Amino acid sequence: MVVALALLAIGASTRADADTGVTVFPGMEIHQGSTICTLGFVEVRLRIALTIAQCDSGPTVTDSHGDVVGVVVPTHRNAADDAATDGSTAGVEYELIKLAPNANPTDLLPTGRRLQSMPGSVAQPALPVCHFGISTAQTCGRVSSVSNDRFVIQDVPADNRDDGGPVYILTDNNRATIVGLFDAVSPSAPAAQSWQAVMEQLYTDLRAPTSPQVPAGVRMAS
Repeated sequence: MVVALALLAIGASTRADADTGVTVFPGMEIHQGSTICTLGFVEVRLRIALTIAQCDSGPTVTDSHGDVVGVVVPTHRNAADDAATDGSTAGVEYELIKLAPNANPTDLLPTGRRLQSMPGSVAQPALPVCHFGISTAQTCGRVSSVSNDRFVIQDVPADNRDDGGPVYILTDNNRATIVGLFDAVSPSAPAAQSWQAVMEQLYTDLRAPTSPQVPAGVRMAS
């Protein structure tokens, strides 16, 4: 599914509206309250970013220096009855961030590759993938299994501060295509939430403007 988001007339706090000048990029360190995570994806034109909902411990997102990156708009968390029979969590849990007015967004990873979202790019068993996290930088492995809108990655280290970071396929044009958001807290092995599943859930949430998760003023164009 191809989803384009337009964020219109969303109120932000005074602090988030301040002149930050911070550069916002996929793979950067972000702070929310006492939680430290990795930013997963930046949509430059629409000035939004995504990571996983486990990073959400406050409405304001900052970088490692305390400069404001943006404010959380909707966050999708699973209900308590969404647990799968094998003990894992079904579905996806994302966080959408509206970037501060004077933040400087870029889609360049710290490695210099441009991170893109391409229709039809999904994780499949044996697929070579890489992920970028603030603790481990870029590490690569292979997808070992796919289930419950998540996939497990073999032979990569896991650290909770890498949560939310992008998982991607390396392409020949010095770019990277995102296929997931890293979820290092998986109980069995390093895992990621499917990017396709995240986009589908975000599409569904934005189609329901009366939902308490989605504030008035958020509009969707697809």
